[in-house]
Amino acid sequence: MEKFLYFRADSTLANDEDNANGSNIVKVSDLISMASTSDTALALRFKPRMNAFGADQDDTTGTVLNKTDSVTLTVAANTQKDVIERILAAIAKPQIAGSPNMITIYDALSATGIKGVTGVSVAIAAAQS
Repeated sequence: MEKFLYFRADSTLANDEDNANGSNIVKVSDLISMASTSDTALALRFKPRMNAFGADQDDTTGTVLNKTDSVTLTVAANTQKDVIERILAAIAKPQIAGSPNMITIYDALSATGIKGVTGVSVAIAAAQS
């Protein structure tokens, strides 16, 4: 069975309906890359959940902009390598019957996730008008 990565930026229980701050789950197989974007940030890029078309295009043209979904993790200064290793270890962990297939990267509601991650922001590639 496929593994999934779970992210939640908002710590308020009632605020779970928002694409950027509420519960987000992405297939591990959609992960494209992980890259440091500052001393305290690690960006994870994923295949987009929806296609993003140019301003003069629609879904009948077949031309799609090269956009990705991204999740930026807040980490302690200069700990990106450690966090990447922990994420990869969680992904590589063998699944046994009955074990969960969801890996919590960061959950602000319960303050749980991968050690060293202290925050998250999610950006979904969206269709342009």
